[in-house]
Amino acid sequence: MITDVFMELAPRLPLRIDDCQQDSETLYLGGPGWSLRISGPWRLSKSEVIEASNGAELRADMAGNINSVINSEIVDIQPQSRFNSLDIALLMRDGRVLEVFSDYIYDNWLLTFQDVAIEGPLQSSEQQ
Repeated sequence: MITDVFMELAPRLPLRIDDCQQDSETLYLGGPGWSLRISGPWRLSKSEVIEASNGAELRADMAGNINSVINSEIVDIQPQSRFNSLDIALLMRDGRVLEVFSDYIYDNWLLTFQDVAIEGPLQSSEQQ
């Protein structure tokens, strides 16, 4: 079940972000004992203001804004929205939220720990 995934993640929190890299199509985040690869759309926001997104990072005037997450802590991981539990939202201690959007089967994300890897978009057992 999808809820089991979020229950599995809860005891692993908080996650410190020590590394952030982006190429033209993929965002990489990581810290001690974990990493996240996002190869689809994402956005970083706080108080309903978008601070960075995969498209905006390609613009010269916004490039590098995502690097502001370095030294932040992820304190919660939840479904991306109440309507869709396929993707994740990472809630940071400072109130920012990194949302992931899988808009195509190849736009996926992979959250890896030393003992487990979770790949999204998440699928319920009824859909497989």
